[in-house]
Amino acid sequence: MPFSKAHKEKTRVRILIGAKTLFSNKGFDAVTVNEVMEHCSLTRGAFYAHFKSKSDLYKEALTFSAASSQLTQNKPQNTSTKEWLSYLLDGYLSIEHVRGEKPCPLAFLATDIVSRDSSTKETYANTYQNFNAIIMDYAGLNSPNNKADILSLTSMIIGAVAISRTIDDQKVVNEILTSCRQQARKILGGI
Repeated sequence: MPFSKAHKEKTRVRILIGAKTLFSNKGFDAVTVNEVMEHCSLTRGAFYAHFKSKSDLYKEALTFSAASSQLTQNKPQNTSTKEWLSYLLDGYLSIEHVRGEKPCPLAFLATDIVSRDSSTKETYANTYQNFNAIIMDYAGLNSPNNKADILSLTSMIIGAVAISRTIDDQKVVNEILTSCRQQARKILGGI
C-alpha cells in the first residue's frame, strides 16, 4: 500500500529539518546523504523519493529554513510594526540565535555557499533579497529608509551572527551583538 500524501510530506519535512541542522553546523561537503537520513531515522532509499541529489536537498533546505524563520511569521495583531521589527531584531541578534536550534541560513551558510554551483548561489541570493524585502516592508512603514539602508542593515546583522558563531569568548559575542543592535536601531530611525 503506498504512503499517503500527508505521510510523504511529513517525511520530506523531517528530511529538510535534519538537513538544515546538519548543513548549518557542518557545511555541504562534511554532510553525507547517509548522515542526513540517519539523523532523521530514515533509509537512504527514502531520500530519493523526495530529492534528486544532495545539491537539490541543500537548496531545498536553504529555502525551507528561510521560509520557516520567525521573520516570515505574521506580525501579531496587537503588536505595532515598530515593536515587531524591534522584537525580530532582538531575536536575530541574540545569543540564543547564534547558538540556537533555528539557524539563519544566510549567516550560517554564508561561507559554504561560495563553493556551490550557480543554482545554489542563486537560491541563496533570492533568500537574501526576500530577507531584505521583508525588512524593508516593516521599516518602510516607520521610517524613511531606502534600499541602501536596508542592504547595510541586513549585511551587518547577518555578518554579526556569522562572526559570533566563530568566537568562543561570550563577552566579545555579547559586545558584537549589542553594538549591532544599537547600530541597527539607528539605521531604522531609532526603533
